Amino acid sequence: MKFSKVSALLALLLSLLIMMLILYSFKDVSLSSIKEIVIDNGFLSAVKFGFLTATMATFFSAIFGIPAGYYLARHKKGFSKVLDVFFDVPLIIPPLVVGVLILNLFNSPFLSKFFNVIFDFKGAVIAQFFISFPFTLKSAKSAFELVPPIYERIAMTLGAGYFRSFYDTTFKLAFRGIAAGIMLSWLRSFGEFGATLMVAGGIPGKTENVPINIYLNMTEGNFEKGIAASVLTVILAFLVISIIKIIFDKRRWDDA
Repeated sequence: MKFSKVSALLALLLSLLIMMLILYSFKDVSLSSIKEIVIDNGFLSAVKFGFLTATMATFFSAIFGIPAGYYLARHKKGFSKVLDVFFDVPLIIPPLVVGVLILNLFNSPFLSKFFNVIFDFKGAVIAQFFISFPFTLKSAKSAFELVPPIYERIAMTLGAGYFRSFYDTTFKLAFRGIAAGIMLSWLRSFGEFGATLMVAGGIPGKTENVPINIYLNMTEGNFEKGIAASVLTVILAFLVISIIKIIFDKRRWDDA
């Protein structure tokens, strides 16, 4: 059997497993439960909170992650290697541990006087930033590595300044990879649970995102409501990913 056929078979098997997870959930959810969740103020508040915190966290991930990714892509020795390992830490340790570390830091006597982030919107943004920024950084680094540095030097010899040569050559060529990392960061932030719960507290109506809303429903015995919220979240995720992919494909078509 050819490798392409094996790959197709494995991809089909994986897609079937994912479909089973999703479709089986619909078995325990009625249409009335979905309608109830759609108009539920708690769930809508959680969606709004999650959207805002994920967007803010992703914004800061791009601000810090793209330059850091560029630096790591262009420097392969010494301190950059240490940084590369250091930036992998949030990907390795459990999100709950990240939340504990953030909570411990901002709960210190010095920082707590100046930064009120515990059980607050800002705390959720910080928690999601630390969890999600490696996705932007790693994607940017990989994208920049595919662009030869000589392109920038050629642009500079033709009269372009440093930032102009970077933008017109390296950044534009690496844009799709960077944008993919930003998309992953946003999705990871929107679905973040452990660190957000530890730092922001998951206060209903105040610091409650969608995963926390579902968790609270399940722990309170509202199983049908929790499953309905989970199913609706899957539908929302499909819509968001589809819209993003349509935008990506349109941009690729326009660039072509």
